[in-house]
Amino acid sequence: MSATLPDRATISVTVTACLAAVLEVDANSISEAQLFKEDLNADSLHLVEFSYEIERIFSEMTGDFTVDDDDLAELKTVGDTIDYVYAALRK
Repeated sequence: MSATLPDRATISVTVTACLAAVLEVDANSISEAQLFKEDLNADSLHLVEFSYEIERIFSEMTGDFTVDDDDLAELKTVGDTIDYVYAALRK
């Protein structure tokens, strides 16, 4: 793992940009409180693609990063995901 881990603000920008690309929406329209399914209309395919993309991006940044399938099911909001990535990178 890289000696310098991204801070929460960097993770937030990265996660939001990735989600915006997957959902084909403006990143500025996404907030941490939004629910994936109810607020952003993300279906299971969107979430799998989003998970794959954040794994790829954060693996490039840090050397290795994965999202456990069971954990993915528990992530309900954008903020949940940001907090998950932040904590997982520091394990």
